[in-house]
Amino acid sequence: MKDCWLSVDGGGTKTELLLAAGDGARLFRARSGPSSVKSVGEAAARENLRAGLRALWERAGTGPEAVAHGVFGLSGCDSSRDERLLRDMIEGLGFRPGQYTLCNDAVLAFYAGAEPPGMVLIAGTGSIALGVDGQGRITRAGGWGYGFSDLGSGYWLGSRCLAAALGYCDGWGPWAPWFPAAAKALGAECLEDLPERAADITQCDRVAALAALLLDWEEPEPLREQILDEGSAHLSALLTAVYRRMAHRPGEDFRLVLAGGCMKNRDYAAQVAEKLPPLLRQAIVPESGRLTPAEGGLRLARRAAEGPAWERT
Repeated sequence: MKDCWLSVDGGGTKTELLLAAGDGARLFRARSGPSSVKSVGEAAARENLRAGLRALWERAGTGPEAVAHGVFGLSGCDSSRDERLLRDMIEGLGFRPGQYTLCNDAVLAFYAGAEPPGMVLIAGTGSIALGVDGQGRITRAGGWGYGFSDLGSGYWLGSRCLAAALGYCDGWGPWAPWFPAAAKALGAECLEDLPERAADITQCDRVAALAALLLDWEEPEPLREQILDEGSAHLSALLTAVYRRMAHRPGEDFRLVLAGGCMKNRDYAAQVAEKLPPLLRQAIVPESGRLTPAEGGLRLARRAAEGPAWERT
């Protein structure tokens, strides 16, 4: 095969890879572990990306030389330093400058569900709000780092979950029924062992995995409701801030995409929507009308081959 289009959607939980033949007749898929350097570190991210590409090449019977243009949408691509590190990683796997476009994974999620102008909110392991105006210029808020940004995300929810459980273990915090499940998720045999297990955590994705406890807990519980209410308020604030900074003209068709693992929870997504201004609430694209982010990356790969660059505002 030759003249293929490649899409890599690399997040803090997993990496999805698609390779499409130039004529659209064949599509190959692969999946590997997280390729977000800020979630699992550079070595693990590089190896997961390498493993995903290796599986893709094996299935397609080809290699990077067959790619006319690829799009790497990678979580944590936030600064010039990030871009240099990630480009070194990508080019070390056989790609040449000009053969690929590197962007934040939020860009893929936007084009999977909308065309400019519009916005996307990703609430997965991390969180980010991104707007694309009619000229393709990008405006963003959030996503600057798990420990001090990424509000309302899986990592933020998991951190709040873990902090509350540790507070109870230390004797100053209230009880919540999901604490034993949090301890078990981190490998502790009982709740009393949780502090020692928590002290050994070095990877952000382990903390983010605790978000599922809060999101999926079905019984009414005040502490859970408080955390989810605060998280949804943070996410709606990110979107509102981006919209105010965008050069959007009234009357233009405008779409909002809610994406990421946390937004798959309908109750949490509904809480975010309820806190938005009416114009943005009405602009939300139904999940049934969207492609996957990796499929959005294939759209971008075809466009990027014609030369547009990502412009930040």
